Amino acid sequence: MIFETLSESAGRGELILVDGGMCHWHLRRDGQVTIREILVLPERRGEGIGTSMLRQLESLPGARSIFAKCPSDLSANTWYAHRGFVCEGHEQTRSGRRLTLWRRRL
Repeated sequence: MIFETLSESAGRGELILVDGGMCHWHLRRDGQVTIREILVLPERRGEGIGTSMLRQLESLPGARSIFAKCPSDLSANTWYAHRGFVCEGHEQTRSGRRLTLWRRRL
Protein backbone atom coordinates (compact mmCIF):
# COMPACT_ATOMS: atom_id res chain seq x y z
CA MET A 1 0.00 0.00 0.00
CA ILE A 2 1.15 3.51 -0.74
CA PHE A 3 0.33 6.05 1.95
CA GLU A 4 -0.39 8.80 -0.60
CA THR A 5 -3.01 6.58 -2.24
CA LEU A 6 -4.59 5.79 1.12
CA SER A 7 -4.65 9.46 2.04
CA GLU A 8 -6.40 10.34 -1.22
CA SER A 9 -8.89 7.51 -0.72
CA ALA A 10 -9.59 8.70 2.82
CA GLY A 11 -10.28 12.16 1.42
CA ARG A 12 -12.89 10.63 -0.92
CA GLY A 13 -14.43 8.62 1.93
CA GLU A 14 -13.19 5.31 0.48
CA LEU A 15 -11.34 4.07 3.55
CA ILE A 16 -12.85 2.30 6.54
CA LEU A 17 -10.69 2.35 9.67
CA VAL A 18 -11.83 0.39 12.72
CA ASP A 19 -10.11 -0.90 15.83
CA GLY A 20 -8.22 -3.93 14.52
CA GLY A 21 -8.76 -3.49 10.80
CA MET A 22 -9.14 -1.41 7.67
CA CYS A 23 -10.78 -1.61 4.27
CA HIS A 24 -9.68 0.37 1.21
CA TRP A 25 -12.42 0.32 -1.44
CA HIS A 26 -13.84 2.12 -4.48
CA LEU A 27 -17.42 2.48 -5.74
CA ARG A 28 -17.59 2.58 -9.54
CA ARG A 29 -20.31 4.39 -11.49
CA ASP A 30 -21.85 1.05 -12.49
CA GLY A 31 -22.41 0.14 -8.82
CA GLN A 32 -19.49 -2.24 -8.38
CA VAL A 33 -17.71 -1.81 -5.06
CA THR A 34 -14.12 -2.99 -5.49
CA ILE A 35 -12.28 -4.06 -2.35
CA ARG A 36 -8.71 -2.94 -2.91
CA GLU A 37 -7.45 -4.12 0.49
CA ILE A 38 -9.20 -5.51 3.51
CA LEU A 39 -7.06 -6.26 6.54
CA VAL A 40 -7.72 -7.51 10.04
CA LEU A 41 -4.93 -7.80 12.59
CA PRO A 42 -4.07 -11.50 13.08
CA GLU A 43 -4.73 -11.33 16.81
CA ARG A 44 -8.22 -9.90 16.14
CA ARG A 45 -9.37 -12.46 13.53
CA GLY A 46 -12.57 -14.26 14.42
CA GLU A 47 -14.09 -11.22 16.14
CA GLY A 48 -16.30 -10.19 13.21
CA ILE A 49 -14.25 -7.14 12.24
CA GLY A 50 -14.08 -8.08 8.54
CA THR A 51 -17.77 -8.93 8.44
CA SER A 52 -18.61 -5.59 10.05
CA MET A 53 -16.64 -3.73 7.37
CA LEU A 54 -18.36 -5.83 4.69
CA ARG A 55 -21.76 -4.76 6.06
CA GLN A 56 -20.70 -1.12 5.69
CA LEU A 57 -19.82 -1.74 2.03
CA GLU A 58 -23.15 -3.48 1.43
CA SER A 59 -25.01 -0.41 2.69
CA LEU A 60 -23.29 2.07 0.36
CA PRO A 61 -25.86 4.01 -1.68
CA GLY A 62 -25.72 2.80 -5.29
CA ALA A 63 -23.79 -0.40 -4.54
CA ARG A 64 -24.95 -3.31 -6.71
CA SER A 65 -22.14 -5.82 -6.17
CA ILE A 66 -18.89 -6.23 -4.27
CA PHE A 67 -15.80 -7.48 -6.12
CA ALA A 68 -12.44 -8.61 -4.75
CA LYS A 69 -9.30 -10.38 -5.91
CA CYS A 70 -7.50 -12.62 -3.42
CA PRO A 71 -4.30 -14.62 -3.83
CA SER A 72 -5.49 -18.21 -4.26
CA ASP A 73 -3.11 -19.59 -1.64
CA LEU A 74 -4.55 -17.49 1.23
CA SER A 75 -7.08 -18.72 3.77
CA ALA A 76 -9.02 -15.48 3.20
CA ASN A 77 -10.67 -17.23 0.25
CA THR A 78 -12.67 -19.28 2.76
CA TRP A 79 -13.84 -16.02 4.36
CA TYR A 80 -15.17 -14.76 1.01
CA ALA A 81 -16.92 -18.07 0.27
CA HIS A 82 -18.60 -18.14 3.71
CA ARG A 83 -19.97 -14.63 3.19
CA GLY A 84 -21.82 -15.36 -0.03
CA PHE A 85 -19.19 -14.37 -2.57
CA VAL A 86 -19.10 -16.47 -5.74
CA CYS A 87 -15.86 -17.31 -7.52
CA GLU A 88 -15.92 -15.78 -11.02
CA GLY A 89 -12.63 -17.29 -12.09
CA HIS A 90 -8.91 -16.86 -11.70
CA GLU A 91 -6.14 -14.74 -13.15
CA GLN A 92 -2.39 -14.76 -12.89
CA THR A 93 -0.26 -11.78 -11.92
CA ARG A 94 2.90 -10.86 -13.80
CA SER A 95 4.89 -12.43 -10.98
CA GLY A 96 3.03 -15.70 -11.49
CA ARG A 97 0.81 -15.59 -8.41
CA ARG A 98 -2.70 -16.94 -8.98
CA LEU A 99 -5.63 -14.75 -7.89
CA THR A 100 -9.19 -15.84 -7.20
CA LEU A 101 -11.86 -13.40 -8.42
CA TRP A 102 -14.82 -13.03 -6.05
CA ARG A 103 -18.17 -11.25 -6.47
CA ARG A 104 -21.18 -10.82 -4.22
CA ARG A 105 -24.31 -9.43 -5.80
CA LEU A 106 -26.41 -7.15 -3.60
